Amino acid sequence: MNGKGLKLLTPEDANHDITVSPDGLYLSDNMSSLNQPTKLLLRDTKSGNILKTITTAETSELVAMNWKNAEEFSATGRDGKTIIYGALWKPTNFDPLKKYPVIDQSYTGPHTNMFPRNFITSLTRSNQALAELGFIVVTIDGLGSGGRSKEFHNYSYKNMGKNLTDHVLAIKELGRKYSWIDTTRVGIFGHSAGGFDAGHAVLEFPDFYKVAVASSADHDFRMEKAWWPEMYMGWPVDSTYHLTSNITMAGNLKGKLLITHGGIDENVNPSATFKLAEALVRADKEFDMLIFPSQRHGYQGKFNDYFTKKRWNYFVEHLLGIEPVWNFEMRPKTP
Repeated sequence: MNGKGLKLLTPEDANHDITVSPDGLYLSDNMSSLNQPTKLLLRDTKSGNILKTITTAETSELVAMNWKNAEEFSATGRDGKTIIYGALWKPTNFDPLKKYPVIDQSYTGPHTNMFPRNFITSLTRSNQALAELGFIVVTIDGLGSGGRSKEFHNYSYKNMGKNLTDHVLAIKELGRKYSWIDTTRVGIFGHSAGGFDAGHAVLEFPDFYKVAVASSADHDFRMEKAWWPEMYMGWPVDSTYHLTSNITMAGNLKGKLLITHGGIDENVNPSATFKLAEALVRADKEFDMLIFPSQRHGYQGKFNDYFTKKRWNYFVEHLLGIEPVWNFEMRPKTP
């Protein structure tokens, strides 16, 4: 192929997951977006014409609960010209006359991106459940995230400590645009590399991010598995590793920080969380810590429920300023 005479077979503004039939005559198109329920379509490979709608996602039970789609938004990146994208979840009882704290669900990667690529992703993030407690929840893909151009991605190289800069700018831009966004009450959470983000947020931007929950985080890239940080921070280890480390910056903490880790995490070693805790103690900073001795990198079953409840309550207490409730069921009991 020389790039000429190409035909767009899936023109709809959505994400298309395509599988071509063995004979090359047909393709299945699993089409959706963060606000378009999934449809599975059968298309002709020559024209792209839709021959049949095979299935359509059933959302009536969601609609009956007054559920609303996540909303797409855009902002201007730190370079002053690049458009970046994000998604936003509101509580179902949203009142535009109120002011809502903002919670940033972060994973700057930089090998991936957070904007929901399809309908199921917008649901499985569980951000709607958090929004129901009285928050606006956002995910943002700033400069340095994956999934776009090489130039866009290069912003992360040896500079991962600055990946949240676009998040701060985007949330401030949302605050100027919408009266119901309260940029004086901003929280953040994330897991693994997202946990690094959450910890880094209250240390790099202590006057902006007020509450953070950092789970299973690689707080210092010098203590991570070799291949991951070296891909984005380079080799040999130099001063950029030191300057990016949450442990190095522990003395900057002003807000509330909860750090958690699985005791037998073989993916991201718990030692970085322990070292951060020690650095925070040495800096005389108040913080909270929770260790699950039997858990690996991802928390399972009862332990995940416990952590989710702990994370929700941490934001309710410290960002909403309300006494949280502990004794509630995470999901309906089966009859």
